[in-house]
Amino acid sequence: MMIALLICLPGCAGYSYGPPNLQPQQPNAVSLAPQDWYIFYSADMPVHPSPSVESAWSFQFPPSGHVNYVQTPFYATTTPHSLRITFRVDSDAPQYEVMDPADILPATVHVFFEQKNDDLTTPNGRWWADTSGYNLGSHDGETITITVPFDPTQWSNVEDDPLDPQSFYAALNNVGWIGVTCGGQYFWGHGVALGHGTAQYTLIDFQVD
Repeated sequence: MMIALLICLPGCAGYSYGPPNLQPQQPNAVSLAPQDWYIFYSADMPVHPSPSVESAWSFQFPPSGHVNYVQTPFYATTTPHSLRITFRVDSDAPQYEVMDPADILPATVHVFFEQKNDDLTTPNGRWWADTSGYNLGSHDGETITITVPFDPTQWSNVEDDPLDPQSFYAALNNVGWIGVTCGGQYFWGHGVALGHGTAQYTLIDFQVD
């Protein structure tokens, strides 16, 4: 189990608002267009990831800033059953750093979804897939595919509360955003920076069924 998963991520960083109320291009589908993805609560990062010729999009981990949330508007007309994400991290002698002093390495990337109109203060506004974590540096250079069912036993809310299926499905049935967050072993969205070397995260595919 996680320890204090994301209990104060944007709040501790001075954020008191959630993402804007944007509509996806079409329901029941995750856009792979880079302009439909947004990089939030980060530093020295662009608003959107960069286009990729062979994949969906990519971003570089910044040496002088940090990346926290990368997400896209999502709307479902029926309750989703599972998601599948395929990505690759290409790096050269990377030294990943976690931004929260209470966190520990290795740095991670996790899948999450966010309820529509979330204000970043509600514990059940954001949910992370427990089995989706990728430890940066562990398999860099390889293509990774992770499949996660939308089963409340495999997801945790902001405060890592005991299992609450009712709150989970309430958020899932009102989902407004989906994507990935970067952090450490304890705080999955508090940010990752690069102290040395280079590293690029590339999204290849993201499907919700």
